[in-house]
Amino acid sequence: MNNKHWEEPREEDGLTLGDEELLSDEELFRREVEKSKSLKIDRLRLRDEIEKLNAEKSDLTQKNRRLTERVAALENSSANSAKASVLPRKTVTFAVIFILLALLVLATRL
Repeated sequence: MNNKHWEEPREEDGLTLGDEELLSDEELFRREVEKSKSLKIDRLRLRDEIEKLNAEKSDLTQKNRRLTERVAALENSSANSAKASVLPRKTVTFAVIFILLALLVLATRL
């Protein structure tokens, strides 16, 4: 075997040519167009997803506001009912003591 006849392809500046350098201009252009289309599709998909997430965020914010208002209303309602229920207890207790005292006075006079 004679190594003198074996010639390696010429390389520019000692660099090995990669796959892209070996491709034709048409193939490079086609790949760039495909990449561009793919990026546009991804951008549109992401834009749609962002719009969807913003709408969901808005809905959740409104639900949160309504629930917060509802909780506040329930707290106010329970506080008012607690005050209202304490007042009759005091009245009932006073009435019972008054009746017992009246009975005691009546019993001592007889």
